[in-house]
Amino acid sequence: MLWATQSANRQDSRTPQRRASVWHSSNLGSVLVTTSPESARDGAATAASIPRDPDAEPGNKSVFDYLSELSAPLTMLTVKSRYASASHWVYTAVWTVPALRWLDQETAKQGEFWQQLCQCKAIGENIKLQRLLVRIPGQYGSHIPDRATADRLLGNYLRTFETVYRIIHVPTFKREHEAFMQDPGNVSSGFIIRYQLCLALGATVYDDTFSFRSHALQWIHEAQEWLTASEKSRASIPGIQAMCLLQLIQQATESLYGDRVWILCGNLHRASMCLGFHRDPAKLPAMPPFQAEMRRRLWATILELVLDASLEAGQPPLITPDDFDCALPSNLDDDQLSPDTTSLPEAKDGGVYTDSSLQIALGRSRDLRLAIANHWCKIKPETDYSQILHLGSRLSTARRALMKTLHAMLPPISQFQLQYCDVVLMRYVFALHMPYVPLSSPAFCHSRNACVDAALQLSYMTLPLSASEEPLAEAIRAASGFREQCRDMSRLVTCGSGSFRSVQHIATSIIAADLARTVAADRGLSPSGSGLRAAEERWLLRASLEWAEQRIRAGQENVKDYVYFAVIVAGIEAGMEGDEKEGAMARGGRDAAQRALEILTAMAGGRGVPGPGEFQAAYTAGEGELDMIGSFWASDFPDLGDTSTTF
Repeated sequence: MLWATQSANRQDSRTPQRRASVWHSSNLGSVLVTTSPESARDGAATAASIPRDPDAEPGNKSVFDYLSELSAPLTMLTVKSRYASASHWVYTAVWTVPALRWLDQETAKQGEFWQQLCQCKAIGENIKLQRLLVRIPGQYGSHIPDRATADRLLGNYLRTFETVYRIIHVPTFKREHEAFMQDPGNVSSGFIIRYQLCLALGATVYDDTFSFRSHALQWIHEAQEWLTASEKSRASIPGIQAMCLLQLIQQATESLYGDRVWILCGNLHRASMCLGFHRDPAKLPAMPPFQAEMRRRLWATILELVLDASLEAGQPPLITPDDFDCALPSNLDDDQLSPDTTSLPEAKDGGVYTDSSLQIALGRSRDLRLAIANHWCKIKPETDYSQILHLGSRLSTARRALMKTLHAMLPPISQFQLQYCDVVLMRYVFALHMPYVPLSSPAFCHSRNACVDAALQLSYMTLPLSASEEPLAEAIRAASGFREQCRDMSRLVTCGSGSFRSVQHIATSIIAADLARTVAADRGLSPSGSGLRAAEERWLLRASLEWAEQRIRAGQENVKDYVYFAVIVAGIEAGMEGDEKEGAMARGGRDAAQRALEILTAMAGGRGVPGPGEFQAAYTAGEGELDMIGSFWASDFPDLGDTSTTF
């Protein structure tokens, strides 16, 4: 079930307004529409005049009609019993009403398209089973690859994630790593767990198909088991390091979905606070400088992970700047610190790049990002648009300051580091302004423009924009000013999951909504979508389809992005060409589902592939409507009881 509440934009918070809330249902879910006295003569009469089932009386509006007429932001939503705030990526579903309407009809019919999706789901489950490696409980390190490959995976981690999220002390870790290679039986199980998690993170950018996905999942399972069995091990810096690495890789591989990542991030958050990581070491009993600096680095990382999980799950971070006083780490390189250090070295100048520079640069905006993450999660969110504009202005200033700082660093930072840090703040542009994207009022054009600009910028960074034979596409790319893509960033968005996938999903949905609005506005006035911006957005939407297909080939067995975007693009392009949309969406959806089915069948090696009549019973018993196929965007919301991870 999907439901949402539309909250009226308050022009004067001193004058409370009575609203009437009415449920409207479809095969895809239900929407709770709230009307203010200005839009209804009598709230009670409005509630009584609109039945719960829009099909009960043919003359009544459907849920899709209400979604097409939004005049204020949707502020809360649930999918399959999951509650989420307006920062969640699933809110993008309400921006493409024609595609939703078509999916609703196909779900009701349960015809060829529905059967194709059921087959995809069944094959995907079979592929998951094929990935399982042989594992003996309590035995760690059995699936580490050869030295050359392992070194490459570790190097991938150290030059990407570790430069942004400071978790380990690299010189100490490398000494332990060399000892492990010389004598695997002479190191602690805790080091093996941390080492494997670093390899798993490095595997996300190893190649274009995430060929070490099975190993990454194996290493995650071993870490979960170790943390569960060794509860005392968590009460230490190495234990917190393992929890940070596990939190990051669980989201990157989608071994856990958004809500459960947020739930388990709460364990990391609270475990670190129990150990006093939220207090600055200067306020605690005396400790060695090395330990104090590692605690500052880890607390900064924990806050980044808490914020990331909060946005991904559409839930509050449950922490404010008043809840901690731990300072940002010093601008020091790892080789300036060691466990034997007796006094803290002098920090380097802010313009000098060190191993902590990126963490410090991002940390300067964390109070603002906490405010944005909390904004739409409140029970009564502040809907005065001036507050949105104020936060947006501060965020723009923070992004400019971050980019200025990063570009000025010497020696220059890598393209991955620059883009990754920019994307971190870009997510807050989406989180803040997304609720205003579907609203047609000119009063909210700033939010729409902010989202479109960020979506275009992100898409040029991450989408597979291969050389095109179309001169127009090449001209658009040249005019964008974007020179070259970063291979690591492109691989992460293709092979990774969690926020690495959802940020591009949001960007693609924003571009689709903007292009659909342009096509509708141009109808009857000029050749639909003939402008340069429309051509650019159409090109990027096609690239998004290629990206979604590449994600399937990289082991993402859930085909929802690929099929859903295919339906959206087919409908928009039909409108641009003046063709009939329903037929175009039907062809686009079925062709994409068939294509996804063929890819998954090939990935499964033809094993365990169900026939058309063999899978239906498994998806009909005790389930309702779209739940039978995982409900497209709702498929990231499995039952909480499904989780096998407990701390």
